[in-house]
Amino acid sequence: MQASHGIALCCTTHSLGGIELNVLRLAGWMRQRGHHCILIVARDAPLHRHAANAGIPHVTLAVKSRYKVFGEARALARRLADERIGTLVLNINRDLLLGVLTRRRSNGLRLVHMQHMQFGAPKRDLVHRWQHAQLDAWIAPLPSLAEQTARMTTVPRERIHVIPLGIDLGPFGNMPERIATRRMLGLPERAFVAGVVGRLDRGKGQEFLLRATAHLRSDGRDLHVLLVGEETRGETQDYAGHLHRLADSMHIADRVHFRGFVEDIPSAYAAMDVFTLTSLAETYGMVTIEALASGLPVIATETGGTPELLGEPGTALLVPAANAPALAQAIARVMDDAGLARELGACGRLHAFARFSHEQQCASLEQLLRILHQPAS
Repeated sequence: MQASHGIALCCTTHSLGGIELNVLRLAGWMRQRGHHCILIVARDAPLHRHAANAGIPHVTLAVKSRYKVFGEARALARRLADERIGTLVLNINRDLLLGVLTRRRSNGLRLVHMQHMQFGAPKRDLVHRWQHAQLDAWIAPLPSLAEQTARMTTVPRERIHVIPLGIDLGPFGNMPERIATRRMLGLPERAFVAGVVGRLDRGKGQEFLLRATAHLRSDGRDLHVLLVGEETRGETQDYAGHLHRLADSMHIADRVHFRGFVEDIPSAYAAMDVFTLTSLAETYGMVTIEALASGLPVIATETGGTPELLGEPGTALLVPAANAPALAQAIARVMDDAGLARELGACGRLHAFARFSHEQQCASLEQLLRILHQPAS
């Protein structure tokens, strides 16, 4: 089957989180830049619905059983040929077998894996060796993740490329006015507000911001908390209920504001005085980049790729994960030192605008695809 240079982004999860939104955004950006770009998604998954709502062409797969992957790969290879797709970009490990089988049934199809998560264990067994050998390129968003890939897999180093994930910085160019956004969100206009954006999940650690708030209140400091995000879909952990009960038990329920999903994300950041990333582990926090771009002082847990994402010292304050007293101390520093808050916000904003534009991500991906499709000499 002969393919041209269209791009298919594959993500067959049934969740809607950072990975899925990154894939959806990238498809939209590449189409805006004139590329023929389609999505490959699981039928009736949230990403399927979002692709349809965004008007992005997509192929749906049943993804019911690994034993049916051979038939799915055969059908997908035919569809990609009809769509004149030259590059298939995988985004989750589960889709590796589908991608490899599709590539083997295609003529000239390039296979790329885009990494979104850290490795929990080495992937050097025979099955992974075979799958990784079929890849034309592996994209890691941070140098440390590229090094981890080289160490924990058999992907050749020359096929591993670092391309940071980006955001559309346009909405963060002129931030909304704080008082107006607080009125919109029903927040006290003159309070000091620390906030988190992200799904309500134990791994995101929002409870430690609540515990830090109780620490600060016992010291006579009045802090309000803004939690933006919904509970993880399909989970039964009832973390939202746990947070409500925790706020009640610590007598800070009147200081904790749950606002669920907010469509206008810049307005959510504009309503805050400080952003706190409380995750217990975070490979690559897109909300951290958004907070930096908004000009907020950022306090983040020193886990995963976050220190590398933040870059040079002075961009943000780092604290140990799951450590409410340390988080409270960092928030107190920002509350007490307006100059520090302004300096962190200004440095973070410059850092975000210099490194994390979606245009840079797209241009780097385009350059890689040109290299992959160069005729063999």
